[in-house]
Order: sequence, then C-alpha cells, then structure tokens
Amino acid sequence: MIRLLTLLTVFGLMLSACGKSDEKKDVLAEKAVIKLPTAICGECANTITTAVKKVNGVSAVMVDTDTKLATVEFMPALAKVSDIEQAIVMAGYDANEKKADAAAFEKLPDCCKK
Repeated sequence: MIRLLTLLTVFGLMLSACGKSDEKKDVLAEKAVIKLPTAICGECANTITTAVKKVNGVSAVMVDTDTKLATVEFMPALAKVSDIEQAIVMAGYDANEKKADAAAFEKLPDCCKK
C-alpha cells in the first residue's frame, strides 16, 4: 500500500511539473503584429512566412493578406521584432515602417508587384 501511495505521489509530481513547464514556455513567448502594406496575394503570404520562419527564435507565423498583417510568435531571448521586420524586408516586402529591399522586390513574381 505504501509503495502504491509513493508511486502515485511521484506520478502526480511528474504531471504537475509537466504542466508548469508548459505554462513557463507560454509566458516566455511573445507575439508581434507586423503591418504588411505590400502583401497582396497567397504567394506573398508564402514568401513572407518562409522568410520569417528562418529567423532564429520564431515559433509561429500567420500572414493575412486581407488585413495586411502578420502575427508572429517568437522567443524574445532569441529574436527581436526588428529581426523579423528585416527578414520581411529582405524577402521584398514592406514591414511596418521599413521599406522592402529593392533587389528582392524585383525578384518577386509579377502577381506580388501590383
């Protein structure tokens, strides 16, 4: 009986520790909303998503070309909003107040240049 109680106590502590780890992970992540005034189509969304996912510390990206916004979840210890903006700029798109890299913009498909 004592062994069973000890086993149940240890199991309960393990479950409790797992829950705390997940909570801590959520607290450490931040979300940023970035304006994408030049994103207009699905191809734009794919290009931006691919570029932002390459930024170290980014865990999730959602691009909405209807609202012209990207919502990015990232670890602030590894990435800054300016890093994310720079990735978008270097992919050929405006990001917040930063203008797209001209050479990258020229390489975009025609549908993305309207």
